[in-house]
Formats: sequence, structure tokens, C-alpha cells
Amino acid sequence: MKKLIIAVAALMVSIAAYGQGQFVFNNRILPDINARFIANTDPAAGTSSSIGSPDYTVQLFSAGTALDTTTFRGAAGSAAAGYVTPLTETVPNVAPGANATITVKVLGPNIAGGSQSFGPYTFALGGGTLPPTNMPLGSQPLTVTLGAIPEPSTLALGFLGLGALLAVRRRK
Repeated sequence: MKKLIIAVAALMVSIAAYGQGQFVFNNRILPDINARFIANTDPAAGTSSSIGSPDYTVQLFSAGTALDTTTFRGAAGSAAAGYVTPLTETVPNVAPGANATITVKVLGPNIAGGSQSFGPYTFALGGGTLPPTNMPLGSQPLTVTLGAIPEPSTLALGFLGLGALLAVRRRK
């Protein structure tokens, strides 16, 4: 009896997975997809650099629900920087062949607001009897805007000046 219950449970899990759409998230599948994540290091000068591990991660969302998180292939400055570790992702409640809308969010310590979103990207999913679809990111770089983060010494000088101002004001 236990074997029958286990077999039925395994069958139900495989049927549920079979009925959901899948896609591959990879921003480097040459020649069609080459969308490296870059950061504006100095927007006034127009300079940029590639984003890398371990400080930055990428999250995928469908209908506001987080699907999965991935990292970058290499550290900033390496040849693999700006390219993500590929994922094959299953989108719940979306059948193979149906359209899904996916949003990409980059998270990191220097990004203005802590994260930046890209998309939405709407495309037909694979899965079931179809191979997983490659997410159509294109071949243009995805530019992340970095926020101005003061140096620790600048913060220390600011707090020292504020403390001195308060101390002088208190003495009067």
C-alpha cells in the first residue's frame, strides 16, 4: 500500500511540473543574446564597468512573485563580469506555449535605492513537450545606475563637524 501511495504522489508531482512553462535566463547566448549588466561609474564622464560577484545578485519575478535568484559568473573586472549564472526557471500557473511576463531586478550595495528593475519582458514559454525558451534580452547592455555613496572618512568628518556645532551651540 505504501508503494502505491508513493507512486501516485510521484506521478502527481511530475504531472504538475509537466504542465508549467519554462524558460532559460542567460544574458549571454551568442549570437542572439549578449546583454551584459554594466554600471555607470561616472555618468558625467560616460565611464562604466561590468557588475560582478559577490556583491551583486539578480532576481526574477513573475506577476510580482519572486521566482529565483542567481549570481554573476565572475568578479568585477573579469571577462565573465556582467554575465549571470544561467537558470532554467519554471513559471507556476503558466502553461507551456503561453505568454509570461518576467521582470529582472539587480540587487547590490551601491545601486541607488538598493535595486534596479529591468523589463517587463513578455514572451512565450517552453516546457512540457517544448524545449525551454531563451528569455529575449537582446544584445544591448543593461545599465545599472549607482548611487553616490560617501567615503567613510567623509561621513566621519561630517559627524565630527555636526558634533562640534552642537557643542558650541550648547555652550551659548
